[in-house]
Amino acid sequence: MPDTALYPNAPHLPLFDIDKELKKAMQYYQAGELYAAEAVCRKILEIHPNHSESLHLSGIIAHLTGRDETALHLIKKAIQNTSGISAYHNNLGEILRRQGKSAEAISSFQQALHLNPDDAKAHNNMGIAFKEQGRLDEAISSFQKALALKPDLAEALNNMGIAFKEKGEFDEAISCYQNALKLKPNLAEAYNNIGIAFKEKGDSDQAISSFYQSLRLKPDDAQACCNLFDQLQKTCAWQELGSLSVRLDDLTKKSLDAGTKTAESPFLNLTRCADPSLNFAVAKSWAFDIEQTVTEMNVILAPESTVHHSRNLFSHQQKITIGYLSNDFRNHVIAHQMLGLFDIHNREDFEIFCYSLAEDDGSHYRRQIEQDCDHFVDLSSLSHADAAKRISDDQIQILVDLMGYTSGSKSEICAFRPAPIQISYLGFLGTTGAAFFDYIITDKIVTPPDQADYYSENFVYMPHCFQVNNNAQPISDKAWEKSDFGLPDEGFVFCSFNNTYKLEPVIFDTWMNILRQTRDSVLWLLWENEAAERNLKQEAEKRGVAPEQLVFAKALPLDEHLARIRLADLALDTRAYNGGATTSNALWAGIPVITMQGSHFVSRMSSSILEAIGLPELITRNSDAYMRLAVHLAHSPDKLGAIRIRLEKNRLTEPLFDTPGFVRNLENAYKEMRNIFLAGERPRQIELGINP
Repeated sequence: MPDTALYPNAPHLPLFDIDKELKKAMQYYQAGELYAAEAVCRKILEIHPNHSESLHLSGIIAHLTGRDETALHLIKKAIQNTSGISAYHNNLGEILRRQGKSAEAISSFQQALHLNPDDAKAHNNMGIAFKEQGRLDEAISSFQKALALKPDLAEALNNMGIAFKEKGEFDEAISCYQNALKLKPNLAEAYNNIGIAFKEKGDSDQAISSFYQSLRLKPDDAQACCNLFDQLQKTCAWQELGSLSVRLDDLTKKSLDAGTKTAESPFLNLTRCADPSLNFAVAKSWAFDIEQTVTEMNVILAPESTVHHSRNLFSHQQKITIGYLSNDFRNHVIAHQMLGLFDIHNREDFEIFCYSLAEDDGSHYRRQIEQDCDHFVDLSSLSHADAAKRISDDQIQILVDLMGYTSGSKSEICAFRPAPIQISYLGFLGTTGAAFFDYIITDKIVTPPDQADYYSENFVYMPHCFQVNNNAQPISDKAWEKSDFGLPDEGFVFCSFNNTYKLEPVIFDTWMNILRQTRDSVLWLLWENEAAERNLKQEAEKRGVAPEQLVFAKALPLDEHLARIRLADLALDTRAYNGGATTSNALWAGIPVITMQGSHFVSRMSSSILEAIGLPELITRNSDAYMRLAVHLAHSPDKLGAIRIRLEKNRLTEPLFDTPGFVRNLENAYKEMRNIFLAGERPRQIELGINP
């Protein structure tokens, strides 16, 4: 029987054994009978409201049953009564972390470790919080400390693998995941993560196998479902995509209905869904999650980043400081397209900073961009907060994010608002759904005015095409022969050098119809992986087309690829996600492109590009019209020849490849944004006139 002197609030219940009741609550809790356990704790707290263990257990149960604010209140009260128990602080930190309050969580984990430096779980949780803040080296150090204390902690190995993966160290990540699975063979998350690492290494078969294994262990894992969809898409394994897409629709809807971040990335959603309203909803869920994380970090940037100080400062600055932020200042399509832009900027009016999120790849693209901007800053080793501080300290007036939700992006940096004016451009071709971007560079074809409600950003309408291109892009003088690439010496060569994730059954059906109606024709495609080649040949055979009519070409340096593509007769665009740079590259090489206009940004890009080069007759609106035009041109050499002659003239005279003209228009947009800001007005739509 307990000593009733310890329970002054309950002298009338001397027979109430609190220790016994608490043991009963724990038994209920361990058996998964949460509400029964909570009822017992409530009974204890009615007698002794400050009983710390009951408060703590009640808090854990509240968290597990979706009542996080109640959970935080109860555990904080337990800590007030008994502050010296490490587990209380650790569990408080974990709930805070799951709420996106990573800075508060880290403080709680630090207190837990102050009380018990040998708490492996607290070290692991601390590592997760560091990782979420982009502090990857500190995260890895925390996981290593956890494993030194508890070598069989599979979760710490899995988490350390994620941190290595985010650093781009995929072999180290895979080793961590494999070791985690040795300890815990049914750890579904580790299978999902090892699949991601194999995907990044280009091993599609291993990636797909890992994602399937993850889903076998955890069928409702939305992240594994997304990853599997992505890999099946990239390997053109279409048979299961239909049912998987329905499953993914349901998972995405559940997240949106619950007001939580979708497992499906905004980029994946763009590739499989042409509904701008759904694209917007998915992007907003990601943006809100980023905003919450950054808000809870409670980082204060330099005073110059505040609106009042910025207006005072910038009104006295002669030059507008522009910061371009990207992971792709390297041998990447974004660098290919933008290479001519940085040097052309008018240095009397602008000072150009380029902020790189990727380490130096040694390419001439990196060297050229470093040379052409005024300041090149490598942020790759900095945390999100420190990167934002650097941009703020540089007094950037306009920050242009070239990433959005693409690989290697760090939108958290922009969420700190290091610049008073922030723009989304080129890397992510859709809305970010983020309040921390004021504008998106676009045009009236890819984003018609009636789609403004589906964008968080204000449209900045370029007078021609949204896309910048490099009009100094060289084309190799190599005299390629068709035989160099397995193409027939005679016959018509269609080509589509788009990535395989852009291929889907509807456009492939159309392509196969075109091949069947064009004698001795072949379709020349970009080779990305063995699985895609195998699957596409099987799909062709199903549609009555000989597999030999599909010819695959591996990637080449851009100048050599542009020389190679000249061996084709006509380029066929993808439907759901058009070619962007792929379409411009074909046109720069002199190859006409047929497209089909869709309903969202990425399915309207080639229409914008073709209008800007003066070939609108190559834009179609449905599969039948697309097929008829392709077959007609393949059978009409004179007409196709006339289009090619016009293209050769237009590429030097029409706006698409007028890089100086594009930069002048862009600079006018920047000046207008700055004027709006200095006038104290809210960002608004900007429509640029045509320069003489």
